[in-house]
Amino acid sequence: MSFPQVVGLDTDWTIWQYYLGDNWGKGRGAAAASEDNILRIDRQVLVDKTNQRNQIRVYNDIANIVKDILQNGAKLAISSRNRNKAMCDRALTYFNAPNPNDNYNEWSIIHMVSYDEIVDESKVNHWKRIRGWSGSDYSDMLMFDDEAAHNSVRIEVGVTFQLARDKKGMYWDLYQEGLNAWRRAKWITIPSNPGHSPNRVLIGYSGLPNYWIWMVGHGEGSVDYKVPYRWGYALYVADNIWIAKYFCGLNASWMPPSAKSEVCEVWVKDYDKWASINKIWVPENAGVPAQTSNTTWSFEASGLSQENRDRAIAGYGVYTPYVLFSQHFYIPGMPAPILRRWTEMVIYTQIQRSLIEVVPLSDQQVQQNTNPSPYPFRHQIKAWNITVPKLTWAEFALRLETDFR
Repeated sequence: MSFPQVVGLDTDWTIWQYYLGDNWGKGRGAAAASEDNILRIDRQVLVDKTNQRNQIRVYNDIANIVKDILQNGAKLAISSRNRNKAMCDRALTYFNAPNPNDNYNEWSIIHMVSYDEIVDESKVNHWKRIRGWSGSDYSDMLMFDDEAAHNSVRIEVGVTFQLARDKKGMYWDLYQEGLNAWRRAKWITIPSNPGHSPNRVLIGYSGLPNYWIWMVGHGEGSVDYKVPYRWGYALYVADNIWIAKYFCGLNASWMPPSAKSEVCEVWVKDYDKWASINKIWVPENAGVPAQTSNTTWSFEASGLSQENRDRAIAGYGVYTPYVLFSQHFYIPGMPAPILRRWTEMVIYTQIQRSLIEVVPLSDQQVQQNTNPSPYPFRHQIKAWNITVPKLTWAEFALRLETDFR
């Protein structure tokens, strides 16, 4: 089976239980070098020499996970925002894993690490440097972390992210779950080759600020953390060109004054892959999955909202990466029948990076468009393989919305 080229692990609550924190080495007789205050108790436990109530415990499956990463030819990366790199490196010296080429010997994990990114800054920056050193594309990378906020690596640059939830750390089934998520994302990746897409098809329209258009064109996630995203950070697409035009005007309320918005055609590079990607039409008001309020929430709360949404949608048998559809509530002034909902499509950045192209239209081209909705999303349920839960069908019926097929 295919395998990532780089697999990254966080430290606290991912490789080991508890925090290797700033409170270590503060007791009587502390050594000047913080890392010299670490005492190895046994194969799994390290304590603070000056206060043995401070301890960390490596999770049981870490040794075999590290071995498996290396046996499959991948590079091991450590990506941690722990403020004491020297202490973390020392801990990784004391924790061992089997030599991937020799089951009878063990190495210190630190000697198996190819990319050591233990620095208190954005993990997106960690992975940008790892990409430069490794020469691997982000689509060939996988990261495990206990903090949902760090799913920014998936949102912004396309590294597959797997959350280690509930302070359970890394364990074998979670490791396999992350590998499967990476394989699904990798399958849809199309090498960048502008102007030469194998089976290119127009699927909708979006009103985008110019700097988002640039980001999509350069394979970056169209993300602005000051902009509200009710279903998470993504490219929001309408099946009607006038809805996209409406949002061009609405963008001015939250975009920088210098940003100019344009109506864009949204194309998929390979329709066959697009048609087979996981998709789901979620209910608008049932609370399952819950929506996001990223402009008022912390990064961790917003990140966890996306992870919880992914988990809820997986309950319908739809796994990341997926495309989400919903019925958007009416906004006064919108070019739609009063109090009637319209359909939006939400393309998350991993799919966006792999399959999506946007083509800006001039005002004249928009005005001359004679077919404002060539592909109504409500008619694509079968053709695009969209999962529609019972809750969603019930909501259609309650709102007297028909002609979904």
